[in-house]
Amino acid sequence: MSVPRHAASQLRRELAQHHDGSTFTPDRILTTLHAVLDEPETAVALLAEVWPAVPPDVEQDWIRRTSDVGTHLLTVLPTSQLLATTFRRAARTMRAHGHLRLAAIHGMRELAIHRQRDDDPDATAASLHDLAETCRAQGRMHKVIGCADETLETYLLHGYRPGVARTLAHLACASGSRRSRPRVRCARVLDPALKPTPSPSLRSPSGADSQGALADTVISPWRYINKSQASAANHL
Repeated sequence: MSVPRHAASQLRRELAQHHDGSTFTPDRILTTLHAVLDEPETAVALLAEVWPAVPPDVEQDWIRRTSDVGTHLLTVLPTSQLLATTFRRAARTMRAHGHLRLAAIHGMRELAIHRQRDDDPDATAASLHDLAETCRAQGRMHKVIGCADETLETYLLHGYRPGVARTLAHLACASGSRRSRPRVRCARVLDPALKPTPSPSLRSPSGADSQGALADTVISPWRYINKSQASAANHL
């Protein structure tokens, strides 16, 4: 094992054992990270333990320089699941410390990895949910709805019905919460007792028609909410 890799492994173990920041040494962390940039997997493993240990009073310049390390690693490992986890941890730490713009940046980086991988709709949805939390904290509610919209699109493209159902229920609750009787509205979105009439393609979906059938199945319940809410789903 090389000296830089050994130093990174030792620091990673220390940070993993003390996420309370008691072993947080900014200069040592950056020096060690830069020393292993030519071993990106090692750098990612270390960075994943760094972000949860970052204290609230750390200097902004240090945060920027550490974020730059993540930017570099994303160009080298654009589909790394561990790097996606690292960005999630960074976003949560930044959000907890009130650095919402940086939290959003790291959230978008995580999402970029899941978009690139495109192999796990639940992982993409979880990334969008966490990004929505940052947008909500920023007061950017249109972005929150945008995250939910992309979640729905992701599940539709993957043909994953449980995810579609969950997302529609979430969208209905979010919309209904600003109106009267929201719980009734949410419950009715996916109430099987309503039994909407399926389109002909749904009776025997096959080939290219199956995707359209799924979309018709999950979008039709919106008709039971009200016209203004239904319009939000029509573009799908």
